[in-house]
Amino acid sequence: MDAKAPATNQQEVGYVISSRDFLVFLDGMPHVKINDLVISETGKRGWVYSLQRNRVEVLMLDEGVVNPGELFKRSENRLSISMGEYLLGRAVNPMGVAIDGKRILATGKDAVSELDRKAPNINMRKFIDEQFVTGITLIDSLIPLGKGQRELVLGDAHSGKTAFTIDLILNQRERNVICIYASIGKPISQLKSLLEVLTHTGAMAYSVVVAASSSEAAPLIYLTPQTAFTIAEYFQKSGRDVLLILDDIGSHAKIYREISLLSGKTPGRESYPGDIFYQHSHLLERAGSFKDENGGGSITAIPVLEVALSDFATFLPTNLVGMTDGHLLFNSNLRNQGTSPAIDISLSVTRVGRQTQDRLQNLLSSRIRELLARAAELQTISKFSAELPFQTRLILKQEEIMDELLNQENSIRINISQQIVLLSLAFTPLFLDKDVEFIKKSKLVILESFTKDETLRSFIDKVKAMENLDQLIKEVAGLVPLFNKLIGAETPTQAAVENNQVTRNKEEGTSNKEQTMTK
Repeated sequence: MDAKAPATNQQEVGYVISSRDFLVFLDGMPHVKINDLVISETGKRGWVYSLQRNRVEVLMLDEGVVNPGELFKRSENRLSISMGEYLLGRAVNPMGVAIDGKRILATGKDAVSELDRKAPNINMRKFIDEQFVTGITLIDSLIPLGKGQRELVLGDAHSGKTAFTIDLILNQRERNVICIYASIGKPISQLKSLLEVLTHTGAMAYSVVVAASSSEAAPLIYLTPQTAFTIAEYFQKSGRDVLLILDDIGSHAKIYREISLLSGKTPGRESYPGDIFYQHSHLLERAGSFKDENGGGSITAIPVLEVALSDFATFLPTNLVGMTDGHLLFNSNLRNQGTSPAIDISLSVTRVGRQTQDRLQNLLSSRIRELLARAAELQTISKFSAELPFQTRLILKQEEIMDELLNQENSIRINISQQIVLLSLAFTPLFLDKDVEFIKKSKLVILESFTKDETLRSFIDKVKAMENLDQLIKEVAGLVPLFNKLIGAETPTQAAVENNQVTRNKEEGTSNKEQTMTK
C-alpha cells in the first residue's frame, strides 16, 4: 500500500483484558487518545479515560456486562455534545440526550464541542466590575456577587440551599440571563420536583437542566459538570450572561474517588486521589467574565456542597473554599429559627462582589455590617445587666429591626433601589417602638407600596442617582409619616423618639452626676 494513501479500510481495535464494574482495560489501539469514544461489538459505548504503558483504561457510558476478550473499535468521534438554542427549556443527560419526555432534540448543523476543555487564559478575561443581581436583599446588600464570580454554597442538610439556588434562577426572569442547573447524582424524585417548579413558574424558558440521577452509571455522573460548563460556554460566547449551578459538587468528588480507587490510583486524605483539587479547579476556572474577543458575556458559577456542621474544616470544603471567590454558609439552626435565607453572615465571604456595588450601596453595606458587629458585642454584655444605657438599647433594637428586614421569603424578588430604601428604615424612628411581628407584617405592605404609591415610586427612582448615605437616611426619615399611614401605625413614631431622647438625657445626666461625685 502507498504510504501516503489514506487507510480508509482500516480501523483500530482493542481487546478487553479485564473489567472492574464500569472500568474496562483494553489491549491494543496504539494511536488512541484520551477522550476518544470506543464502541464494543454489542454497541456499548465508552470513552478513553487514561493511557498506560501496556493498556488503555475505558469508562463505560452504557450499562451492561463486558467480558474479557470482547472486541472494542475506536470511533471517529470524541467525547463531545451538540449544542444550540434548542437546548433552552430542555432537560438533557451529560451526553446531550433529552430526558424530559419531550420531542427529540433537533440538533441540525449546530456547534459540537468537546466536554473536556482548557479554561480561557487571563488574556481573555476582564475585571469583574458588574454586579450579578440576585433579587435577594441579604446577598445583594451584604454578600454581593459579581458577574463571572465563583461562589461556593455550603451547609448542612435541610438548611435551604436548594430553595436558595432555585430562587436565584426564578429571580433572573427578564434579566437576559441564561440559567443552567447541573443535577449531579440526585434522586430522580428531586429532579422531577425541580423540573415541575421551573416549568410551572416559566423559568424553563431561559434554563437548561443537565442531570444524571443517582441510579445512572458513575461515569455519566462524573461528566455532568463538564457538560454543564460546555453548554454554559456556548451561550457565553454569544455575549450572554450565564448562571451555572452545580448541585452537588460533593457527589462529583465521591464519584471521582470511586473511579480512582477502581483504577488503582493511590488514595490520599479521606481516600480521595491526589488530583482531586485539580479536578474541581480545572472545572471552576472555566467560569469568569470575558473580553469581546472571547465572545464577551460571563459565567457565574455556584457550586453547592452539603456538609455536616462539624465538617466545615475538612478536606473537601477547605479545598473548594480555597479555589472559589467566596462562600455562603447555610445553617439549619438559623432556618429552624425562621431566618430565610439561613445564611450565617459572620462566616460568609465574597472576595470580589463588593467592588461591583455602587457607592451608596457600598456605604449602606458597611453601615449595616458595623451595626451587626457592634450588636453582637453588646449582646454578651447585656446578659450581665438588668438596665442598659440608651445607646446600647438603641443598637440592639436596630439590630432586631435589621434582622427582620433582611429576612426574605422564597420566591420574592426585590430590586436594588427598593432594598436600599427598605434597609435604611432601620436607621429611622419608624420601627423603634414596634415588635418583630408588627415589623414582619409592615414589611410586606411597604414592599407592595414601593410599586403602588406614587410618592414612593418617585423616591425609588431618585435613589438610583444618590451617593450620600446620610442624605438618603435623612430623606427616608422624612417619609416616616407616609410609612406610618401605610402600615396603620396608631401613634406617631416621633413621640416615641422624643420619649427615648428624654430618657437618654436623664441617663446621661445621672451618669455625669455620678462621675462628679466620684471625683
